[in-house]
Amino acid sequence: MLLSDKTLRVLSLEDSALLTEQLAKLKSKLVFKHIRTLSELSRELKNHSWNLVISPFHMGGFSAFEALDVVRTHCPDLPFVLLSDGLGEEVVADMMKAGVEDVVMKSRIERLNHIVKRVLREHEIKDKEAKAHKIANEAFAAKEQMLAIVSHDIKNPLSAIHLEAQMLQRAAERAGKSLLAEEVKIQSARILKTTDRLKNLISDLLDKNKSENGLAHLTKGNTDCSRLLQEVLDSMRPLIQDKEISLRITVAAEAQMMIDRNKMFQVFSNLINNAIKFTPVGGYISIGLDESENEFVFNIDDSGPGLQDKEINKVFEKYWTGNSTDCAGTGLGLFICKTIVEAHGGHIYVENLPEGARFKFTIPKTVGADITALPYLENKMDLRKKIFIVDDDEDLREVISWALGKEGYAIHSFASPVEALKVLNKGRHQPNLIVVDFHMDEMKGSDFVLRKNEILQVKNCPVVMISASPQEVENEVPSELYKEIITKPIDLEGLVDNVRKFLV
Repeated sequence: MLLSDKTLRVLSLEDSALLTEQLAKLKSKLVFKHIRTLSELSRELKNHSWNLVISPFHMGGFSAFEALDVVRTHCPDLPFVLLSDGLGEEVVADMMKAGVEDVVMKSRIERLNHIVKRVLREHEIKDKEAKAHKIANEAFAAKEQMLAIVSHDIKNPLSAIHLEAQMLQRAAERAGKSLLAEEVKIQSARILKTTDRLKNLISDLLDKNKSENGLAHLTKGNTDCSRLLQEVLDSMRPLIQDKEISLRITVAAEAQMMIDRNKMFQVFSNLINNAIKFTPVGGYISIGLDESENEFVFNIDDSGPGLQDKEINKVFEKYWTGNSTDCAGTGLGLFICKTIVEAHGGHIYVENLPEGARFKFTIPKTVGADITALPYLENKMDLRKKIFIVDDDEDLREVISWALGKEGYAIHSFASPVEALKVLNKGRHQPNLIVVDFHMDEMKGSDFVLRKNEILQVKNCPVVMISASPQEVENEVPSELYKEIITKPIDLEGLVDNVRKFLV
């Protein structure tokens, strides 16, 4: 409550000139009313709106405890401040437990204004939180009702599609062994399988107990991940072909995982469908699997517009749909992915690429497999040279990423040198070159390079240092730790030329 903007309405059970004198010092229009009895207090609370109640502990005929009971009965959230003339600690503690916001000693009445301001400010925050919570609950209830209605209305046409597919399949079986009949059998079987999955998903959506808790309930089994992925791609083949999207896939041929097969189908389906939505006609989608000692790491890249920085931390929130009107959905797909992946003990995250976005998720490793290309999927392994860019200046990092990405290099950029070192330690991505800023708040570029050299896999990876003071780099950093110094302000053409000579 901004006291300078509003009238301060105070009910007081003590008539004190000193009290009104203190309150008058507040930059606010003051309405002050002295109450003598509990019945008068009750009547005022029923008939008028008040901002604050001030009460001494002892009054003629009743106590502050009784006054507080009346206030809480009529106005549960109305602030109540107690005036004390030397109460014991136990009594004060009991009053605070009962719901008194604060206690002011009469001998220090000058503190009253400070306490009033704080109490009213806290009350305003609680009031706003309560209103926001109510709005959120109403919105959630409306969303749930909408989803239930939509899901229910989908069931009828879905049943019709399922029935028609069954009739097609029976007709094909009666038609004999012709090529057309065999093709109809295959396509109708796919339609039946897809409608079965849709019916299961709708049932989950309509079941109130299968929200977060239902998604997190897993029925695990040893699963061939490559075959599971093939089923997902088969179900989406018409969408992929319609947009003339090329697939670039590198997945373990026999990646055996202990997972809930049906729920992991949802994860792949949602992520790939999301990539299809945002990939332009003629674009590409890359699906890959890396493995470390303890986990599998899936990545799904698209060549779409990518995400705005402010969206990165919101995409997995329930019902979040972003600002796009062309590809907006229910806002549940990525939330479902996050819930399922985390239920498996993994993690899911997203990052922007020079072109498009990359969704990654991890699954704890059970049975290992060598990474080889799937024999029945198109394989265009990403053979681009990898460059790590480590710079806490966001604008500079983006410009460098754009300039080098445009040259065809695979860019991995990091605002935090500590995060970059964590990735290098995990061994998921082995860069061919590291470009690092010498001056960073979290860690100097020289310290970063020294720690990088402790990691055997990247000890010999060349480093290009960026600095506004090249002489400082030469004085502080041994020359064997870097290959080149790029001076700020950076000449992008010169940067590209310098980088190119280390990536031949």
